[in-house]
Amino acid sequence: MKTDFEPFEIGTVFNPLNATIASNKPRFSSVVIKFPSRLNAMAIDPSKITSNRNLVYTPGEVVFSVKIYKAIKVEIVPGKDKLEIDTRAKRKPLIEHSYQLMKKAIGFDESLRISVDNSGEIRHAGLGSSSGLIAGVAAAVNELYGNLIPAAKLVRYLSQNHGEEINNDDKHLNPVQCIGGSAASGLFEGGLIVLAGESTVIGTMKIDPNYKAIIGIPDDYEEYDSKILMDKEIENFDKFLETGKRYGPKIAYDLLHLGLPGMVNSNLMPMGDLIYDYRFNMGSIANCSYCYPPLVAIAERLKYLKEKDMTEVLAISSVGPAFFAITPNVEVVVKAFEKEHLKTFATDIENGKYALVNKQI
Repeated sequence: MKTDFEPFEIGTVFNPLNATIASNKPRFSSVVIKFPSRLNAMAIDPSKITSNRNLVYTPGEVVFSVKIYKAIKVEIVPGKDKLEIDTRAKRKPLIEHSYQLMKKAIGFDESLRISVDNSGEIRHAGLGSSSGLIAGVAAAVNELYGNLIPAAKLVRYLSQNHGEEINNDDKHLNPVQCIGGSAASGLFEGGLIVLAGESTVIGTMKIDPNYKAIIGIPDDYEEYDSKILMDKEIENFDKFLETGKRYGPKIAYDLLHLGLPGMVNSNLMPMGDLIYDYRFNMGSIANCSYCYPPLVAIAERLKYLKEKDMTEVLAISSVGPAFFAITPNVEVVVKAFEKEHLKTFATDIENGKYALVNKQI
């Protein structure tokens, strides 16, 4: 049982798939999918990210799915048990890890070639680029074999065997807490998704297509290696523990009695209020500022957007430094973000699952 945060070998399975595979014969010779991205609005109990129980984490989270896609092609090539990764694909260790996880889960022996267009992604800024890449490749392999692994099982399997690449090391990954939101955003319908317990989707809601996601990343942010970020986070674990201990019961109560009922009634505002309370009033943004110290000051200057009802949702994504808003008032938020020297762009909410773009028998 792994309880530390030291690197592990690519392809290591800490928690085997809890599902029976009926057949491991491919359904297609090739598939192409588009896999969306997620914005992690909040944890339900942040104290649960501080202890590694064999890569099982149970803080729960609230995520939004957005139309920032990775295009992934998986095809069968001659030979047995070989992996070819297109030379243009970035972050090959993550692609290989995803392939190894799926090979061990399904038990196939075909050789696969995997191509990924992820050239425009931003790493380690809170947008789920690592977990989204692993989930997208896994979804494409699963599609190739006829979706043998149910969505709920796949979300849990990927989140509980997650790792992120280490600079100048193509053999090992760094264990980083994964709750399942990136996988869920592509495997479940709904622009708003809530996960609880062991990476279990407990609620989804489709969002009015007039709403946009506006994302802003500080223009002076320097990308860090995952090992450096993990070390910084460990130094701040006491803050996450305190927030969870102090506010966990209130968060759970408000989620149960305000956020989830709002989702059932297609009302985004109650969840937006809960997210804002967690991020701005419970110390979450301060806790996460280890990755970018100016985070707190920027948040203080932006909070009027929510307080004056200019946006239903205002938060950082994951531990930042990306800020985001969910609102139809795009111009107002863009102007505010740009004033804070955030590289800003707007994108649509993804209310569906990943898209199968092409398939060959």
